[in-house]
Amino acid sequence: MAEKEKKDSMTMDEMQHRMAAAASVVKLVCGVGNNAAWLVVLEAYDHAKQHSRFNQSMKGGKRYSWFFRRVMKLHHEYEDHLVETKTNRMFHLADMDEKTRKKYGDISDRDYYDFWAAIGGPAYSKTHPLVTSLWNKYRLSLEANGIREADKVAWVMVGQVALELAGSLYDSAIDECEKGYELPRNLLEYVFGQFSLKHIAKEWYRAMMTLAPETEPIKPSELEEKNIDLGIRQLQEAWLNHDLLYESTQETVADYDEVFSTKGHQKKVLREIGEIREDTQREYERLKKEGKE
Repeated sequence: MAEKEKKDSMTMDEMQHRMAAAASVVKLVCGVGNNAAWLVVLEAYDHAKQHSRFNQSMKGGKRYSWFFRRVMKLHHEYEDHLVETKTNRMFHLADMDEKTRKKYGDISDRDYYDFWAAIGGPAYSKTHPLVTSLWNKYRLSLEANGIREADKVAWVMVGQVALELAGSLYDSAIDECEKGYELPRNLLEYVFGQFSLKHIAKEWYRAMMTLAPETEPIKPSELEEKNIDLGIRQLQEAWLNHDLLYESTQETVADYDEVFSTKGHQKKVLREIGEIREDTQREYERLKKEGKE
């Protein structure tokens, strides 16, 4: 009986260990994917505001802008949930073990969340040429099809792509944890589903189709579609690139002195990220040699 209890206990310990490792993967991938995507959305939102319909009223009195403001509201709710939730907490400093907590200074859970969200900044900056290239591909296609204010509508489309890519990156993180840590997918979705931006992508699409419904029947030419698909794939591959993930994290750590209790702890975290990055690269190279990557 004692041996069975010990085995059960070890099983639970192992499950907790694997879920903690999974949390690190999800927070890293979504730290880049979600937050870089949101910066693209904010840029697209600024362009959407310049569309002639944006502040006009629809039949029934509701303004076109209402749909975009709803997206902003949903994102605020998503952020508030991640910081304030009482279950499956990801940004609650008091949940950290003593050794980990000592690395951070006198900061709040919101400060810790903002630090995580900032990871998207370097990724957004480094891949912005891919974003503007994709915008141009959409613009050219829309102009060829006679869509008015194609430059602004194309930005709204790029915002949609960014949100959908964030959803794809979330899925890739869940896939990696399911296979790599042999964890049940339903458990992973239950714990980490709060990181998914798929509901926001759905609302942004609704806003886009309300603002520019004339784009719905448009079908790009074969060449245009090929160019757009290439642009989307390039952006997705860039956001999933291991070097970008770790570089964005390292740059954010280096920029956020105020988050850490001492310079020594900040440098230690930078070293740890570098070591993880090297381990990941070695594993990638190993899998590549074996033909599994």
